Amino acid sequence: MMLEITIDKHRIRRNVLASGAVFLAALALALFPDGFDRPLTEFINSFANRSALFDKLVAASSVHFTYSGVLLMALIWYCWFDTKDLETRARILVGTLASFGAGVVSRFSQHALSTHTRPFHDPTLNFHIPSGSEQPYNTWNSFPSDHVAVFAGLVVVIYIARSRFALLAIVWTAIIEISRAYVGAHYPSDLIGGAALAAIVVWISQASWPMSLGRRAVMWAQSSPALFYMGAFFFSYQIATLFADIRNTFGSLHIW
Repeated sequence: MMLEITIDKHRIRRNVLASGAVFLAALALALFPDGFDRPLTEFINSFANRSALFDKLVAASSVHFTYSGVLLMALIWYCWFDTKDLETRARILVGTLASFGAGVVSRFSQHALSTHTRPFHDPTLNFHIPSGSEQPYNTWNSFPSDHVAVFAGLVVVIYIARSRFALLAIVWTAIIEISRAYVGAHYPSDLIGGAALAAIVVWISQASWPMSLGRRAVMWAQSSPALFYMGAFFFSYQIATLFADIRNTFGSLHIW
């Protein structure tokens, strides 16, 4: 069983500032892609099409949520049931919702920041599409990665919860997200920026006023467990899959 988690405001401020510095550094790299992003992407892309099996495995891991969001959300549920401490559960709940919020901020930033398109669409790269990776990615700016922002946010929550699986979550998510660079969905700076943005948002969520809402929600979970866990399952699924079904439905209707 996990112990009660206590986080003071100085630790939150320190982590937010450190994550903010990393985000600004990643933004600088994104603004000058010839110094870091393009050379590293070309190196990663040089391994493409050497093995059809490897390419298909990487393409599958970059697209299918079982290997990213679903696994991480399962670990979030493990963290929840591994403790009965209300404060710890409140931190897990607030942090998980903040992870989704990080994804929203990331998508807004992709439109607001003038950085670069995806390697998949970059005419200066002569990008070689790996076998089995033919997904038509959108053409707007790719910094920072909203995919990484949500799932790295969940990793931060698992770390905050002091889970025994925290290191596994960090290593596995890093491997899965690197596959996004391999298939041309993102530059390395997009991944770094998305992870830093996730850390900023999740650590801010651990401050006093978001936590007060989290504590109320946890108390509601005790008084109305059936209703709470019904909603928790639904939103867990949506966050784990980045609301893919809903986005695809409304996207096909050309509503946005």
